[in-house]
Amino acid sequence: MDKILVIETGGTFATQSVGGVRSLDHKGKTIYDYQVVNERLYRYDFEFEIVRPIYTLSENMTFEKLNILISEMENIDYNKYKGIIITHGTDTMAYTANLLSMLFSDKSIPIVLVGSNHPLGIRNSNGITNFLAALDFIANCGLQGVYVIYKDYKDTIEVHLGSRIKQMNQIIDSYESFKNLNFGVLEDGKFFKSLDRFNPTVELVKENKNPYGTGFRMNKRVLLITPYVGLRYDYFNLKEDVDAIVCGVYHSGTVNSEDVYLDNSINTLIEQAEKLDIPIFLGELTSGIDPYESVRDIENSPVVYPIYDLSLENLYVKVNLGLNKFDDRKKLLKYINDSIFFEKIEVLK
Repeated sequence: MDKILVIETGGTFATQSVGGVRSLDHKGKTIYDYQVVNERLYRYDFEFEIVRPIYTLSENMTFEKLNILISEMENIDYNKYKGIIITHGTDTMAYTANLLSMLFSDKSIPIVLVGSNHPLGIRNSNGITNFLAALDFIANCGLQGVYVIYKDYKDTIEVHLGSRIKQMNQIIDSYESFKNLNFGVLEDGKFFKSLDRFNPTVELVKENKNPYGTGFRMNKRVLLITPYVGLRYDYFNLKEDVDAIVCGVYHSGTVNSEDVYLDNSINTLIEQAEKLDIPIFLGELTSGIDPYESVRDIENSPVVYPIYDLSLENLYVKVNLGLNKFDDRKKLLKYINDSIFFEKIEVLK
C-alpha cells in the first residue's frame, strides 16, 4: 500500500458556511468523509498520512506561515510517499506554488496543490474534483515536480506547473499558466500532457535537478508594484529597510517613464532607489523583441534590472528567496535568471 502525504494548510477547501459566513472553525465533513474519495483510495491501494503545519485562510498567508510550511517540507522523507497533496486556499496559491517549485521540484515524487472555489459541501464546489484529480495524477503520471490541479470554468481539469501558475483570474474563477502554457489536462483519470514545444518533455521533468537546493526562507522586504493609469510613483516613500522592488510592466513591456508629469513617472521611484541602492527588477518582459523607449530610457540606471521571460509571481518569489542567499548582486541575478523548474519561457527563440 502506497502512502499519500496530505499537507493541510486551510483555505476555502477546509471551510464550511457557519451562520452564513465561511469559516475554518466548524465540525462538518472533511474531504476524508466523502465516499468518492475513499473509493479512489481503494482503487489505487493508497492510504493517507495527514499533517497540518499551518491552518489559515489563504488571504491571511504571511512569510512566517510560509516559512513554517517550508520547514515542514524540508523534514519530509520523500522516499516514504507516492506523492504529496497540499490543500490550499485559492487566493494566494499561486505564490505558494511558485515558492515550492523553486525549492522542492526535484524530490522524485509529484507534489500537487489543490484548492476549491467554494466549501466542499456546496453543490457547485470543485474541491472534491480537484482532490480526486490529484490522486489520479499521482497514481498515473510518474513525474516529479510541483503542480497545481484545478477544474476551470469550462469543466476542464487543468494541470499547471507550479513555477508558471498565475494568480487566479477572478472573472472566470480559473487559473492560467504564464504565456497560457498549461502543462496538460486530466480526462477520465488519465494525464494528457500538452504537446506545446515550450513545455518540457516528460524526460526533462524526470531528470530535472535544482542546483540551489533548499535552506531558503521568505523574509525579505520586497515591494511589489503593478502599473495602472494614474499610478503616483511619488507616493512611495522608500526607506533603507526596503530590500528590493519588483515592478510590473504593461503587456507591451512598458512603464511610464515620461517626465512631463514627473509624479506619474517611474523615474521618481528610480531616483529614490538610486540614493539608497535599492535594486528594481522589472517583469514580465519578453526577450527577443525590440523594447519601447519607455523601458530603454531607464535601463541605464545602476539599480534597474530588466528580467525576461518569468511571470511576475515567480519573479517576486525568486527575488525574495535570492536576497536571502546572495549578497553579491551578480550572483543574485544569476539565480533569478536561472531556470529551476522550467519557469523561464523564451517564446520568441
